[in-house]
Amino acid sequence: MIITGVDLAAVRVNHLGDWVFVYVNTDEGLRGLGELRAGRNYAGRIRATKALAEWLQGRDPRRIRDFLNRFIRNGCDRNTFAAVSALEQALWDLLGKSLDVPVYTLLGGPVREHVRVYANINRASLDRSPETFAALAARAVAEGFDAVKLAPFDEMHRNIDSAAEALPGIARVQAVRRAVGSDVDLLVDCHSHFTVRGALETAAALHDLDVYWFEQPVPEDQLDGVVEVNRGCGLQTAGGEGRMAGSEFREVLENAAMDVVMPDVTVVGGIAKLKAIAEMAETYGVPTAPHGPFGPVAVSAGMHVMVTRPGFLILEYGWGEIAWRKELTLPSEEIVNGRIHPGRRPGLGVELNPDMLKSHMAALD
Repeated sequence: MIITGVDLAAVRVNHLGDWVFVYVNTDEGLRGLGELRAGRNYAGRIRATKALAEWLQGRDPRRIRDFLNRFIRNGCDRNTFAAVSALEQALWDLLGKSLDVPVYTLLGGPVREHVRVYANINRASLDRSPETFAALAARAVAEGFDAVKLAPFDEMHRNIDSAAEALPGIARVQAVRRAVGSDVDLLVDCHSHFTVRGALETAAALHDLDVYWFEQPVPEDQLDGVVEVNRGCGLQTAGGEGRMAGSEFREVLENAAMDVVMPDVTVVGGIAKLKAIAEMAETYGVPTAPHGPFGPVAVSAGMHVMVTRPGFLILEYGWGEIAWRKELTLPSEEIVNGRIHPGRRPGLGVELNPDMLKSHMAALD
């Protein structure tokens, strides 16, 4: 089997940008599917993907390790990491299809029957009022999710230095907790808006709300601050979504900088690298909860890895962004009671619906 070319396709999602998918084509008629980290500004990642596509032309798609070894190195830029991540997903999809087995079988087989996901409600509305967040969370719970996440401080200034400054965001968290009750896990994403002092004060203010985790409270390039918050905030902390190489996660683990690591399959180099980071975290007793509020292919890639990992905690799902999300894939994306059941379809088990691609196509040039 030989690669004959790479195609890209994009759909316009909302004000936050697009989803971009890659197809790796072969001379045997099989096509592998992956998802590129996109959003609003991704021209550099498109260029990197096209450059790697030229190297892949004429090669055996089953030599995934060779591909990774050539292009994932220390010092590799973020665009290349993203391009490798997308294409590597497609190569695993192709390998599974060629052998007529799911990707999770190739990764060692499942250790659980399903993968728990949480509903990230942060992208579902432009209205940032506590009432809207509460209504969105209640809708997600009514659909069966038993964990929801919001980023309540997003439009606030950086370097929030006290709980008093954070009160508008705290009010949003309070409103969501009232709306979903005590049995639903509530995740809070801070997107690095705090100083160490502000993070510690705000964590104390959130303590009685039974927060499931306190995500990325301070900038993660300030490792001493990350460690200080983790040790002093009294909440479970999570982060690492922007880290690429395994060495960047080793730094987190060796310094006990966070309680949960959140590698992103569209950032770290793809499926094999996500698996390797999860395995490394397991040796430190740290659970993995992959980041990824993106499209259905990235969710499927994360699910295939995490269904095989004993140290898996929970997977991110971008809830409520578009009404037609389920129609974008064949078969339709299905989440039952906040769980994804992996099924037995070969490869990643998902294909894009060509009619929906055509209806919602976004230009790539």
